[in-house]
Amino acid sequence: MQPTSIHDNVREHYAERARNAASCCGSNTLYDDRLLQDLPSDISSFSLGCGNPITTAALKPGETVLDLGSGGGLDCFLAAKAVGETGRVIGVDMTPDMLAKARGNAQRLGYPNVEFREGYLEALPVDDATVDVIISNCVINLSPDKPQVFREIARVLKPNGRVAVSDIVTNGELPEAVQQSMAAWGACVAGALTVQAYARGLLEAGLVDVRVQPKDTTDKWLAALPIGVPFSATITARKPRADEQPTGEMPAGVEFETVGALTIDGLDDLIGRVVDMDSIEGGYDLRLAGDVAEMRAKVAELQRAAGCCSPLKFVLVEAADGAHLRVTNLSASAFVSIDSLN
Repeated sequence: MQPTSIHDNVREHYAERARNAASCCGSNTLYDDRLLQDLPSDISSFSLGCGNPITTAALKPGETVLDLGSGGGLDCFLAAKAVGETGRVIGVDMTPDMLAKARGNAQRLGYPNVEFREGYLEALPVDDATVDVIISNCVINLSPDKPQVFREIARVLKPNGRVAVSDIVTNGELPEAVQQSMAAWGACVAGALTVQAYARGLLEAGLVDVRVQPKDTTDKWLAALPIGVPFSATITARKPRADEQPTGEMPAGVEFETVGALTIDGLDDLIGRVVDMDSIEGGYDLRLAGDVAEMRAKVAELQRAAGCCSPLKFVLVEAADGAHLRVTNLSASAFVSIDSLN
């Protein structure tokens, strides 16, 4: 396939990360320590993801696993431990620097059942119906043609094969200025789909049992903010068995969780205190009513949890008319007004 300018921009962004060994965070907080304990620290700490698809996938010995956007190989190595010597793991990445890093790591670790292939998510170098489980960690959002990625997922999965993905999504459309920002594409923001669009794309590709839900409590907080900010989600789905007939439509009661229906202990109170909202440069200003000390503690916890890898910044500011929660996106230079998002 012919790469687009978005492919080129993303490739260079992650090639620089590979060359500089630059992870999102100084240490890896996405995985349980027990998953990482047998890996060298330079491999276990190099993560550009936003979640833990390995635990979600519940891999079994002997399975064939495909990692979309395998980067330095961390998720592939964790998958290889889970599927054992009788299993197989394939990592696909379009960035030569990342592939070189991953292949070098695989040689160091001595994993004969892990291989890395150069290719695009929109044209996977994998045969039809040969994969038991597809994993991916904060990569599908980078593709400029996500419907084609979803079709490729359906193509390479075996019947009843499953999907376990961590990715960035939004609750509401991103402003056009952010969608057009190349820097925001590389930062996993501009290409993020809404929850509903992500679920619909998987369903229209022929998958079933689709679920899209915030990764953890912090992301539930982000999802419930009434401003369409990006947040990390866990996405699961399944390819139908041979005797199943998917409709490709979004049926009533489909198994996916829309963030608008979430109820989170403590967060309902915070969101319920929003009495006014306005746009500011790079984000939004929410005026809150209530106890300032209590709100400050909640906002501080939100910023601590989201601050490592998220481009979002949360600050509580006291003013004459009350407390204001200011949410800004550091990866975007301009946002459109609130009115245009409604």
